[in-house]
Amino acid sequence: MAMRYYAPFPGGGDPYRPRGFHALRIGDAERDAVAADLGEHYTAGRLTLEELHERLSAAFAAKTYGQLTHILADLPGQGRLAELAATSHPARPRSWDEREEPTATDRAGRFAALALLMLAMMIWLFTALIFASHGMPHPAGGPYP
Repeated sequence: MAMRYYAPFPGGGDPYRPRGFHALRIGDAERDAVAADLGEHYTAGRLTLEELHERLSAAFAAKTYGQLTHILADLPGQGRLAELAATSHPARPRSWDEREEPTATDRAGRFAALALLMLAMMIWLFTALIFASHGMPHPAGGPYP
């Protein structure tokens, strides 16, 4: 069975509808950035040691950007998470009308693909012509036993 590209989300719902940025999964880099931000807020006196431990536990257990932003919601400043989010946020796919002109690499790739296709067609054509004019050789010496 082939796996679908868009797996359904737990709890149902439309699996093909794009989700918001808050629902994107995070990695260790984002968790570490939030932990560093929390450490700076602790040294600035905005968090107590108990709050720091609670928020660090929640940060390392977080799975989405929404959970991380909730941890930092009442603290001032952009922090490292905003920088990481700006660089890792996937851009929406452009439509064919918005695409830019093909680059030299794009043109070279298309030329190579076209050249391989032409080569395969030439081999097929010559093979077809050879077998059409000479016929298939038969092991018994003739077409009939």
